[in-house]
Amino acid sequence: MDVGHDPRRIPAPDNTGTETEKRFAFQANVAVRYAIEMLGGYLVKSVTCEHIEDVVVARAVGTPDCGDTTVWDFQQVKSREHDKPWTLLQIGDSKALRSLLRTDRVLRQFISEGSVLNYRLTVAIEGKLATGEPSFPDIVRSGGRRESKIRAGLGSKLKDLGADPGELSDFLSRVHIDELPLRGELERDNRDALAGLSEHLTVAEIRHLYQTLFDLVRSAMLEQLCPQWQLFVTKPDPADVILRKRLTRHTLAAIALRLQRPELLNFLQASQRADYQHPYGLLETSCPTRLSDVRVPQKISIAASSDTLPEPCLGQDALCMLTAGPGGGKTSLLRTIQARSAAQWLAGIETQPLALTVNAAALTPPRPISAALASAANESLSLLGLQCTLGEEFFRTAPRPGTAWLVLVDGIDEITDPQLRKEVLEWIAQCADHPSAVHSFVVAGRPISDAESKLLGAVPKYRLDQFSIDDLHSAVQGWFRQLGISQPDTSTDTFIAALRSVGMSKLARTPLMTSLLCQVYSMNPDGAIPDSRNALYSSFTDLLHERMYSRGPSGFRTQCEHLTQRFGPAVAKQVESLLSELLDLIGQMAAADESRPVDPLIYVHPARPECLPDHSIEAWITLISRSPTGERPPGITSKVWTNFIVSALTRCGLLVREGDRLEFAHKTVQEYCAARWAMRTPQAYEQELDRTLQRWIHNGGSNPWGAPLETASYISFLIEADRPELRDVAHRKLYDSVTRESLHCCLLVAMINRFGSLESEGWQPVIDQAIRSITAIGKINDDPTMRVWAATILAEIDQASGLAALESLAKDPTLDDEFNEDPHTPDFSDRLHAARTLMQFDTRRGADALMQLVLDDENLDELVRVRAAEILLEISDQRAETALGILAENSPWYHSRFEAIKLYSKINRHTAAEYLNRLIEDWRYDDPESCQDDAHLLVQWGDPRQLHLVED
Repeated sequence: MDVGHDPRRIPAPDNTGTETEKRFAFQANVAVRYAIEMLGGYLVKSVTCEHIEDVVVARAVGTPDCGDTTVWDFQQVKSREHDKPWTLLQIGDSKALRSLLRTDRVLRQFISEGSVLNYRLTVAIEGKLATGEPSFPDIVRSGGRRESKIRAGLGSKLKDLGADPGELSDFLSRVHIDELPLRGELERDNRDALAGLSEHLTVAEIRHLYQTLFDLVRSAMLEQLCPQWQLFVTKPDPADVILRKRLTRHTLAAIALRLQRPELLNFLQASQRADYQHPYGLLETSCPTRLSDVRVPQKISIAASSDTLPEPCLGQDALCMLTAGPGGGKTSLLRTIQARSAAQWLAGIETQPLALTVNAAALTPPRPISAALASAANESLSLLGLQCTLGEEFFRTAPRPGTAWLVLVDGIDEITDPQLRKEVLEWIAQCADHPSAVHSFVVAGRPISDAESKLLGAVPKYRLDQFSIDDLHSAVQGWFRQLGISQPDTSTDTFIAALRSVGMSKLARTPLMTSLLCQVYSMNPDGAIPDSRNALYSSFTDLLHERMYSRGPSGFRTQCEHLTQRFGPAVAKQVESLLSELLDLIGQMAAADESRPVDPLIYVHPARPECLPDHSIEAWITLISRSPTGERPPGITSKVWTNFIVSALTRCGLLVREGDRLEFAHKTVQEYCAARWAMRTPQAYEQELDRTLQRWIHNGGSNPWGAPLETASYISFLIEADRPELRDVAHRKLYDSVTRESLHCCLLVAMINRFGSLESEGWQPVIDQAIRSITAIGKINDDPTMRVWAATILAEIDQASGLAALESLAKDPTLDDEFNEDPHTPDFSDRLHAARTLMQFDTRRGADALMQLVLDDENLDELVRVRAAEILLEISDQRAETALGILAENSPWYHSRFEAIKLYSKINRHTAAEYLNRLIEDWRYDDPESCQDDAHLLVQWGDPRQLHLVED
């Protein structure tokens, strides 16, 4: 149906609605009549109630071979209390023709404007036409006395509408009469027709279905039909008023399924709830956390490309792969796709494959795919309201001809046996490549080796992206609402700021990390982030450990028991010992990385693998095998034990597999594990503190500060020791470092303080000593840049003193003496640097300092003044217009004046043009080339006053 010719675009000439409840019910039963035809697969496309006419029926006429045409039947429905036959004049008295004439005029106007519309005008009457009464076309074609009299009578009834004889004859020749059964008989006939569509339903079920159908029609007549299907259309086009009035196959989809395939309806109703339970909802709440309530959509990237796609792109291929790191949102996405797919089918949109999530371990050959799907569906959906057992034959054929099943294979990486994983991948590829395949596949998991992924063939590969900052905000807000945290909006901002302050905002940008961190946050009675990063990460790893040991077909504990049961209790005991010490063993690898004397810029360079730490799987196995708990126990093969170690490492949640390497999920996770390992004894702890602090004391590093900034986060983990004897060592070491009046060590204290690691009272002596050292350095240092940096560090520790120092430096006319001798990029101005830094701490005081720079025309470079005004414009300070106006009118340099004018044009183009005219007039003889260039800009702004310069 061509929506461009749909009469829904035509404004209704009237919309009087229904006069009586009885007529209302009869009219609804008339619409039900056509809705049942639609359910039966006949040619009715849609039924629209109470728009333009009482009932508008869209029918398909013709065949696809000859061209499918839509004919719109506009019906006026008339009923009355008695059952006497109707005459044409009585129909005229009912005002049916008046309404149809107005409709006819609107439709003819619609056609005259170039639209194509095939339509029919109908009076649907309750009962019969009187015997011998002619039809409306007959009274136009016949010249008899009786027909002429009826035509004249009808003309008089339409006289006030201004219908001339020609229009009246043309109109009546196209009006048809449809005789309908009496109201009780019409409802009975409708129920019989509905029952004829399905033999398996009882009389009571038919009665219930009919009432459901009748209620849908009543809702349409009242403009209350809920157009849920519109949500799934890529580009919804129908007007909202039509969506509330029109019955379509989409509207009736659930009823159609009940009539034709009740088991499919039951599957869909349960499957649409697949996104109810959150896979990482680990804490007990008053009501289970629903995935659909907290999940935030993610972007999908094409492998080896920067292109991104929306989530619905999955399922377009017969076979594809989807990868993400630990907690990257794979399981959540697959459940969402399944729920969305079922909802679409329930809404009658059956063009896309019907999805079902199945664990990869269930697809073990030679078991048929259909049997595996039936087993998975019965197990997973029984908790979501599945009321019947789905057999293998249900999944053996397509859910509907021309469609397919979309099998969402979850956790391919969680199959611990490499040989079994290989067999499953080959089996999936074989099923997808079968000529008569009715199953398409999305294979999801953490990245697997290239050799294994090649088993699927040359298939599309996608990667699930992390949250953006806005996504993170939405996800946290959703969790806080679910967890019952008061003032979720305000708490979200506070929480994200806290994450940022402890260096975890990047780590939190995956669904798993977001959910776990929010739950850790909610575990505290006062609803606060734990008082140290160590405490936060400790709680975090505890939750990861609980998840790792969860039960279920993919639970690691279940797989461990399955793996070791045939080797006896000794092996099982060794497994438990290894898992209990796994975090310590991972800490050894992390500590080895932290102690590597490697330049951080080279450390992360992908083109220099020889500079990377050895995180190969082989290296991890070697490390663990050296431990007593990691030694292979007697009675188990080396291959099985090695596979178990790799599986434990990949499932712990701290590491992510990248090809043949196992990397830490995040740098801070590595730092936490390394610090935890260093705290195993007081001697080891003191040695590690000495090693890391020496680089700060002796000014090592490659940044402008000459300090190893990349180690500050790790040191903050170290000093947050959980034992008093270790904290005493940390206090002494850090205090000694800042007494040397080393700006680098004071910077370290400021950075650690930013992580929240120095908030307890025990650290106050260290902070006080750092303040004394910074103050002394600021007074004796002749380098203006170092003086600004010292004030910046002071502001991090003692804000009041630091801001006062920055304010004073921004006003100091001597601070830019060196810059003024060799002016270059304005941002290198130390005075501007001081003002901008001040603004980071206090926007108002910083803006005041910037305005003072703009006004200082005696001591400051002109481009620095313009840059200060530009910053005021960027922060929407109301003084920006004044500042730029001063510079645009009075700056002595042509270039600085022109730059100020360009910036001013963002505020007021007209005034900027005035300034530019004056600039050109002032400089046209001193710098004619620049003036000619600027005249072009003036013309672009619509000012012709310097057009002669452009033409020259």
